This record gives sequence, C-alpha cells and structure tokens, in this order.
Amino acid sequence: MSQTAKAMTYSVLATLAIVLGWMALNPQADNEFDPGVDVAAAEQEVAKVAPFVPATVNAPDTWRANYARWNSGAQDDIASWQVGYLTEDEEFFGISQTSNATAGWVDDQVNPVGEATETTVATHDVTRWIGEDEHIYLVAELEQQANSNDNPQAEHRIDPSDTMTLIISGSMDEELLRQLAAEVLNQYE
Repeated sequence: MSQTAKAMTYSVLATLAIVLGWMALNPQADNEFDPGVDVAAAEQEVAKVAPFVPATVNAPDTWRANYARWNSGAQDDIASWQVGYLTEDEEFFGISQTSNATAGWVDDQVNPVGEATETTVATHDVTRWIGEDEHIYLVAELEQQANSNDNPQAEHRIDPSDTMTLIISGSMDEELLRQLAAEVLNQYE
C-alpha cells in the first residue's frame, strides 16, 4: 500500500476514534417523555379569563399531558381552551372548547373526512366526525354557563354566545372515547 493510502486510512481511523470517544463520554439522555405540562395550573389560569368553565377529564396517573393552553383568539377572534393527553397505550385524547365557535373553527379543529353522523353521548346530542388523522371527533353544543371567575376586570374581546362548543377527540377505542366524553359533557348539566 502506498504512503498516501496508509496516511488516509490512519486519518479516517483517528477521526472515527475521536468521534466514538466523544460520544462515549457524553451522557445519554433519559428517554422518558416529560413535557412538564401542569394541566391543573393551566386550567386555573384559564378559568380567570375564559367566559366559560374550562372542561376537564379525570385523567389516570398513567396518562401524560401533551399540552394545556389558552388560545386568546388574536388571529381568528375565537378564544379557546385546549388540552391533550397521551394514554399509557400511546393513544390520544383531547378537548377543545370555545364559546364563539363557527363552522370554520370546528372544521379547522376536526379536518373532517366524509360525512358527519348524529349520535347521543350521556343524553347530549353530538355530531360525530372522523378526521384526517383518523381520530374520532365528538362535537357538542351546550348552553353557555357563565364563568364566575375571580377576576372581575377580565375583559373579553368577544362577547360569548349563548352556546358553548366542546370538541372531544381521541384515537382510542370508540367505546372508551364515548365514556370519557360523557364524563366531560356531564360537567355541564
């Protein structure tokens, strides 16, 4: 082998040794997912500004919160509360809630495929959709319940309508989704 080929081989081996040594000395990240989302704290903050009582679900300890957020409606004039979870089986469960829903807002949340069907969940009429993400979406309109939030100075850019829209979605078995939806909807009886 020529001197040039030997030098190139040694250079490649030295570079590889340096890279492998650097990787071995760096601590590996713990692969557990912990987004640090405190749903209860977010819900308390939202309750101070929302014109409705934020919807909740009694999530088991084995579920992880993906997000819990208040969308102020700065872009679309539709303020909404959104919370999402991953179950122990990596299935999704989510809630979107507003008091100013439009057909366009619902369509943006659902991204429907096919036609909607009407059904009943816990004595509430709901519209059932399948979304592009293959999740099931249950859309319910309920009478608006005023939120007696502790912040009397909270001003809402938009006056809430007489109805509140809840979108409950999930990728899990439909029977389980309907049970969870019943729990959420029954908060507003």
